Amino acid sequence: MAAQDWSTEEQSVAREVFDKGNKRSIEVLIATLQERAKSLDSPESIWTLHDFLSSQRFEYEGRSVFDEGNALFALAEMLKQKLISLDELAGLDQVKVSKIKAMSMF
Repeated sequence: MAAQDWSTEEQSVAREVFDKGNKRSIEVLIATLQERAKSLDSPESIWTLHDFLSSQRFEYEGRSVFDEGNALFALAEMLKQKLISLDELAGLDQVKVSKIKAMSMF
């Protein structure tokens, strides 16, 4: 969806939810890293953790910039990962919410 397909209010709501989802993804990542760090016991386990962190960084950087054109996809992925809830999408057009919900199922 292009920027003109979003009202000013919807842009604000979507951006706020997007930012919350990104913040939560970092919180989840930190908790995961803390847990995984407990089992470091060899060079291989260190490099495995490094590879995991590198892939997580790539994913985070790929979704860290808000773009109305990709907002539905980004929000659907966050919903799928349980980083946001449907309730937080209140204020968006019901059609957009339905699309986000449907896309989150795949």
